[in-house]
Amino acid sequence: MAASLSQQAMPMPAHTYCAHHRLMDLEDLVAEHPHSHHSSVDPPTPDEDDRDYLSQVGYVHSIESLAALEGPGNRFLIFLSGCKARCLYCENPDTWDIKNGTKMSVQTLIEKASHYTPYYEHSYKGGGITVSGGDPFVQYNFTASILRAAKRHLNLHTCVETTGQATKRAWDTVLPYTDLVLLCIKGTDEDTYRKVTRTMGLKRVEEFIKELEGRKIEWWCRYVVLPGYTDSDADVERLVQQCSASPTLSRIELLPYHTLGKHKWESLKVEYPLEGVPGPTKESILRIAGRIREGMKNNGRGSVVVTSGVE
Repeated sequence: MAASLSQQAMPMPAHTYCAHHRLMDLEDLVAEHPHSHHSSVDPPTPDEDDRDYLSQVGYVHSIESLAALEGPGNRFLIFLSGCKARCLYCENPDTWDIKNGTKMSVQTLIEKASHYTPYYEHSYKGGGITVSGGDPFVQYNFTASILRAAKRHLNLHTCVETTGQATKRAWDTVLPYTDLVLLCIKGTDEDTYRKVTRTMGLKRVEEFIKELEGRKIEWWCRYVVLPGYTDSDADVERLVQQCSASPTLSRIELLPYHTLGKHKWESLKVEYPLEGVPGPTKESILRIAGRIREGMKNNGRGSVVVTSGVE
């Protein structure tokens, strides 16, 4: 059996706009409740059919044992290395290069998660495993193997957090094992999207949404409010139209821009591109959230949850 994660040298957890909060490390929780951490699910023992996907190896930037905002309930959160976008506000530029991560097998990750499945299964609204990054579609075979193992061996809800920018082959590989997608929409028109990501266009995102709809996969929209880039009335109106048109969208999360990751740019000796750009005010975020709720209701989608990140 592969070595456990506790035996691996791991960097500090990533805290991104797309997966940016950590309530409490599960190791701390276990220390407080030493008799409650044993899973009812045994770690998998590979058979011939399992051997290929359990032995898949990829680059892992970091993990969190008890994440709370990257899908419903408590989550085992895996940040993979590798991302093709170069977003202006990226909080983790150290995840861009795939080889900045630690090599790890699917077997190792599932073994680690298997110790704590009761904390995921019995959390509010249920929990599971979320694969984030970077962007998990960069390592799509590894991502698919993680999700497949989580379902088969741990019977957990699965989620990926992504820009949606990938090949059809990557979608076909990952999405059959995906219950929920957290889709980061970087801009609501082509010009803004390219300005923010510096490498990508909006059209592929729209195609990805259609792919999710065709497969009847639920998705949440995650949208960074960046003053001067994504916060105009026109931006908000386009976001409402894009989201209200998708039948499998169930939630919109606003993420206020901040500079908590700026020091990582400096440590990499890369110029921070948003120097001097202020974060949005609480009042402006609440106003935008209110407009989105009103717009979704007017379009017959009032049941879609809208969160502001400041309430």
